[in-house]
Amino acid sequence: MRYAAVVMGIVLVGLTQLLGCSVNPVSGENQLALMSEGEEVNAGQQAHRDVLAQNPPYRDVALQAYVSRIGQTMAAQSHRNHLPYTFTVLDDPAVNAFALPGGYIYITSGLLAYLNSEAELAGVLAHEIGHVAARHNVSQASWGAVGEIATKILSEKLGNPELISTLGELGLRQYGRDQELQADGLAAEYLARAGYDPAYMVNVIATLQAYDQFTGGGSEPYRDLLSTHPSNDQRLQQLIAQARQYGGGRRDPGHETFLRQIEGLRLPLGNGQTVQVRLLTARPGDNFERLAQSSRLRNNAAMHLRVLNGLFPNGEPRPGQLLKTIQ
Repeated sequence: MRYAAVVMGIVLVGLTQLLGCSVNPVSGENQLALMSEGEEVNAGQQAHRDVLAQNPPYRDVALQAYVSRIGQTMAAQSHRNHLPYTFTVLDDPAVNAFALPGGYIYITSGLLAYLNSEAELAGVLAHEIGHVAARHNVSQASWGAVGEIATKILSEKLGNPELISTLGELGLRQYGRDQELQADGLAAEYLARAGYDPAYMVNVIATLQAYDQFTGGGSEPYRDLLSTHPSNDQRLQQLIAQARQYGGGRRDPGHETFLRQIEGLRLPLGNGQTVQVRLLTARPGDNFERLAQSSRLRNNAAMHLRVLNGLFPNGEPRPGQLLKTIQ
């Protein structure tokens, strides 16, 4: 296996030199890219149409405009701020955000429900903008094409195509983890440039970590090896270090503004039923066990409310605090 891995590396290096590299807009280093910027934008436009055909935009003009405004503010800070960025909220309960080549950025209604400030929203969008700025989509597609060629060559020469394919896939996924960490660093940088405290990116990762733990999504063996995203613990530690070097921000994090924007957000409950995000102000003596009794959340509702409000695992509301609930 070690011999095959070494040969695989030699073939990949040779192919990349043969096919050529471009300069990474962020790092200034050489990067494999088999399409021009114009081709990248065109590919993104086509993929954007495909995404919207399968995942319709969330039907709320005001919310779409709000997310787009925050997104454009963050895009203006990026290393490729000349691109025609497009931001779309998808009507999807999954907790997710992603980017396509050329500046097409998406965030789901499901993820919006778990954020708690404008600064956190800006951090999520900045992370995806970071992928676009560093041309990660283009590089990943280019490495995929090179990997297919290398796999074919080595399978013919060394046999055991399954092993060769696995080695190539693991190599590409490691590269994906590096890209995720670079996008995290760029998000912190763009937040600071826009005036937000980059520490709010830490809040985003803490929320993802809480959601992961609450839903039981973090216990699979070998997750760090096979996942294209680094583990939430690793990301959290990276972001804490990055946020500290930027210091505090001058812009209001927009906690109440953001919550007012997502009030009424619709989410599927199952069996054809729909619930909505509603706001309430905590009163003296309120706790999540009590608030859960009037919520339409089902299993472990009090803990779910903690996750929704960024107070997982043991936090309780303060009197006067604006909170999200599900009705």
